[in-house]
Amino acid sequence: MEQKQKNIETVKNVLKQYLQEKGYRNTPERYAIIEEIYNLEHHFNVDDLYLLMIQKKYQVSKATIYNTIEIFLDAGLIRKHQFGEKTLSSSSYEKSYFDKQHDHLVIYKAGSDKEIEEIIEFCDPRIQGIKDAIEDAFDVDIDRHSLYFYGYKKR
Repeated sequence: MEQKQKNIETVKNVLKQYLQEKGYRNTPERYAIIEEIYNLEHHFNVDDLYLLMIQKKYQVSKATIYNTIEIFLDAGLIRKHQFGEKTLSSSSYEKSYFDKQHDHLVIYKAGSDKEIEEIIEFCDPRIQGIKDAIEDAFDVDIDRHSLYFYGYKKR
């Protein structure tokens, strides 16, 4: 079995366990949605996911996707981002179960009013050093962080 498919099966098992623990129904729609998310290679929003599901002939409403996204967030299967957007419908998400900690560089389109051209994910070991220093200075254990840089490409 290919690694991506193995990962999807693992995530489905995590979801199944989570749903049982929380007393939620085990619906085929939830598994279809998580499979589509884990087949994606980029950030997505609810509208993107809804259109993808409709194109693939799934019978799922946008409300079901919103509710399911909340379950996936709570289960730790996806991560939510706001990349400077102001509305709930413009929130972006990404799969998170197998992903290591990373940060984001949000590049706006030149001449636009904050329209996103590209999102670059990166990992810089110096950030880990800063995290370690903060933990020592404040006697805390940091379990996650989020860092966004925003800008325009130099032309």
